[in-house]
Amino acid sequence: MKFKIIRNIIRFKHCLDTIESVDVYDIKTCSCGKVGVDGGTEYLKRLGVVDDYEELSIMNEM
Repeated sequence: MKFKIIRNIIRFKHCLDTIESVDVYDIKTCSCGKVGVDGGTEYLKRLGVVDDYEELSIMNEM
């Protein structure tokens, strides 16, 4: 099953920042720099420890 990424978003559980990547190579990090997000609507790339963030991305089935 394939998915189309509508919004590429995570929330860091420690500083509670919500960050969104809106374009390819648009790397965003939280204010404390411990997690990051990249890829815009092309791919989901996460930086940091998986247990440290909440996945909030929105995707639709193709």
